[in-house]
Amino acid sequence: MADLTFRTMTDEDRDGVARVGYISWLDNRHYPEWFDPEIEARVESWLKDFVKNPKCDLVVCCAEGRVVGWGARDSYDEPGNATHPWDYISDLWIDPGFQGRGIGTSLLNQLIDRMRADNLAKARIEVAQANLRAIDLYIRQGFRETWRGVKMSETLGLPLPRLLLEKPI
Repeated sequence: MADLTFRTMTDEDRDGVARVGYISWLDNRHYPEWFDPEIEARVESWLKDFVKNPKCDLVVCCAEGRVVGWGARDSYDEPGNATHPWDYISDLWIDPGFQGRGIGTSLLNQLIDRMRADNLAKARIEVAQANLRAIDLYIRQGFRETWRGVKMSETLGLPLPRLLLEKPI
């Protein structure tokens, strides 16, 4: 595999970040409602808007001259508010053609290292209950379930069964 580089997102990465988020989401739809063209359009639109001004710490992974994965951390209690601890991994997306190569683990570690540098005590991540592959990754990395329930997704406009996992760091 080509060399991987990890860095904070730059302006030149915005389209690649939106593309990877969208194609990864398309490849990992876990609920029948997610196949609705209106839902697909909402997700694509949200990602294009998100990358214009992400109010989070966003790390990209590049290979072969393009973004192939990215992760972001933010405040769990006050999303987008940099005055609150950025202890929440809000996003982790890998291009489907690059999945299974350790990029997700590496991005997760990059984000946790940044949390440690900020002297945070724990990392949190929330995931769709049906995303078993991601849940397996997080558990292998030492995360443990702390909450299970349903939250309304503003992006999808749908209720979404979720898990919250935490890890001391």
